[in-house]
Amino acid sequence: MLTAKQKVLWMKIRLAASDRLSAMADALLFALHVPACAKATPGDKKAIAFTGEFLPPRIPRMAKWLKRGGNYYTILLCKKNGFVPEFAGHDFDRIHLFRNAWHLKRLLRSLGQVDIIHGFAPKSHYGNVARKFSSATYIHDMQDVYTIYYGTNPSMRWLRAELPHERECLLYADGVVAHCLEANVALRVLKADPKPPTLYFPLYCDDDCFIRDAKKISDTEIHLVYAGGVAGSHRDPKHYGNIQFHKLIETLTAQGLHFHIYPSPSSSRTDYEEYEAIAKTNARFHFHQPVAQGDLSRELSQYHFGMLPFFRSLSEQSETKLKYATTLKLFNYLEAGLPVMVSRDLGFQSWIVERFGCGIGIELEDLQQLGKKINPETTPAYIRAALIAREKMALSGQVKRLEAFYNKVVTC
Repeated sequence: MLTAKQKVLWMKIRLAASDRLSAMADALLFALHVPACAKATPGDKKAIAFTGEFLPPRIPRMAKWLKRGGNYYTILLCKKNGFVPEFAGHDFDRIHLFRNAWHLKRLLRSLGQVDIIHGFAPKSHYGNVARKFSSATYIHDMQDVYTIYYGTNPSMRWLRAELPHERECLLYADGVVAHCLEANVALRVLKADPKPPTLYFPLYCDDDCFIRDAKKISDTEIHLVYAGGVAGSHRDPKHYGNIQFHKLIETLTAQGLHFHIYPSPSSSRTDYEEYEAIAKTNARFHFHQPVAQGDLSRELSQYHFGMLPFFRSLSEQSETKLKYATTLKLFNYLEAGLPVMVSRDLGFQSWIVERFGCGIGIELEDLQQLGKKINPETTPAYIRAALIAREKMALSGQVKRLEAFYNKVVTC
């Protein structure tokens, strides 16, 4: 029986071997000009190819609202092993999954008309492949920026290999869509001169996911929830410490609080098997199966608070990373009508929560006394504030800014 660490290693070896073997075949097919797909037929619409390795849920949300305006033909080009059906939704005009860089080039050449390549990261490798290969306007879309995780000379080999792609995309893109302040910091670190045109475009709340008739799971006990990535104890805490929740589970449930975790659909089964085991022995800890993005707000709405329990001392990610980062789960909680309990180490996100009064900022040591801070009588006021905040951050009212940015960059 393989250990969790051995399973992860075997998966990496298998994927690397598959990439290399398939790349030889696709390189030959590319040289022979064998089409990889049918030509795109956008008509009088602008064709956007959203392109990257690991599909984040923010991309289908953006594509959906862009498409509703009627001006865009939307294509998704995603690495096969990074495609998450639960994130993708049903709003792309076309979806093509590529095996390797040569296959991606074949798809881009076969598609024909592509006006904009909207590359998404992390990682930036395949976005950079598309940027160099295609003559289309290239937009680089950033949420997590690796340049500021551990500096420009990290110890992890995979990260050292990734940083040059991220650097080139940030420096040479026709435009950058920044969902948080990390990209601006990275451009300073990289001494970008001139800086590419940049749109600050927070993740916002998807109006389609607003829950207005929520019923709580209990009127007498507080239920906290976390939705997102989780990591098992076999992972390196230097990188994964903030999503290793063993201690947090023990701390919260010992105070009589219920704690629920919904792992991201992109999480590996090897990372959450041990949490399933903990749930069988701890009556106040509840580990659920992954939920599709379109169903998540309904599922979350039954609880009292969403949690962002990421603290500086729990990993070796830089203070700058935590200060400027953002995460979609903050907006998922608000869509569900949940107030947010957020670490004050997350400077940007705690500022949003405290500015709108839609939650509570906490320090790591506050977790020990959390049961005394919240109760069923005080939560309704926070819930009302969350309902107001999400209306002010609705994606439907912001998508025109993204369209205007496209038009500006394409005509530059």
